Amino acid sequence: MATHATQNEGGMTPMKRLDIVVDTLHLNRLLTKLRQAGATGYTVLPNASGFGDRGDQRADDPSGVSTNACVMLAVPMESAPQVIEAARLALRKYGGVCIVSDCQWLDH
Repeated sequence: MATHATQNEGGMTPMKRLDIVVDTLHLNRLLTKLRQAGATGYTVLPNASGFGDRGDQRADDPSGVSTNACVMLAVPMESAPQVIEAARLALRKYGGVCIVSDCQWLDH
């Protein structure tokens, strides 16, 4: 049963999805900021690799210095502005990237 106030009739609720890549050194600080802003859940994908403005980020780096994690979360439209702003401030301080998109939460 849906817990979101804006549930659609098709059993799906419109939400905002955030995909955030941050270095693992700052992961817990980011998660704390997101929870404080109203995020009620997230998924962390450790050992994310890729390439960007900081160069090659390898998931298999034995030192762990260049290890990233990907945080995926969906937030209700009502709390999205606060969570997005918390992500913006954290990324400004710690670095990383965030993609925000519209999504549908499948109620089950």
